[in-house]
Amino acid sequence: MKAIFAMVAALATLLPLTASAQRADRNVDKPIVRSFNWFDFVAAKDIRAACEPGGRNHLRLVYNALWEEQVRVYEIYLQPDGTAGMNIGVLVDQGNVTPGITNMLLSDPSDIFGPWSMKRGQRLLNAGETRELVGLMEESRAFGPPKDGLRLPDNDFWWTVASCRNGVWGFQAYHYPTDGFANVKFSARLFAWDTVKIPVNPPRKLEPAELRRDMNAPVHRARADRWMLVVGKDGLRPR
Repeated sequence: MKAIFAMVAALATLLPLTASAQRADRNVDKPIVRSFNWFDFVAAKDIRAACEPGGRNHLRLVYNALWEEQVRVYEIYLQPDGTAGMNIGVLVDQGNVTPGITNMLLSDPSDIFGPWSMKRGQRLLNAGETRELVGLMEESRAFGPPKDGLRLPDNDFWWTVASCRNGVWGFQAYHYPTDGFANVKFSARLFAWDTVKIPVNPPRKLEPAELRRDMNAPVHRARADRWMLVVGKDGLRPR
């Protein structure tokens, strides 16, 4: 019986308990809904709104490895006993499913959004792993403050980290190939603990983002496929 209770408690740490966290997670799972909510999700408006003393300690790390190729999301819930629950979501091969526009062929009505929905995974971090992760994040200045004015194009490699710890809000961003990105200490551990069986898309040398656009695409599509986030003093700037 004790073993059953222990298993239930462990699984509970992996699930977002607050209504706002559940809504935020659902709002980026399917492509049509994601197209309208992705910016707020990366900005972690739900975490920020719920961040108050005595509230839940919640981290959201987003690894954008070229929007059309791969995005990995790590939702981490720090527990009072020193452990942490980690929910993992991976988006791959999104093609034309971009914020603000959805262009797809309806071939299988039973699961037409399956290829573009998040692939899910979960993991329970023990106290030692949690302590290591938080330490690596602190070494990386992951709890802020960020560089004001940093630009994050959709077709580049970058990380964002939103956090609420002990009622204190924090935000950070790293854009490849800047020194900040090079000094990220936590990525290797997260990737090692990632349970989604999709290989990580590592950063690679590319031409500047503005030169990597399909110039032969229709004007309306070229504009829709291009988006950029801009970092403010303590989070993403309002759009």
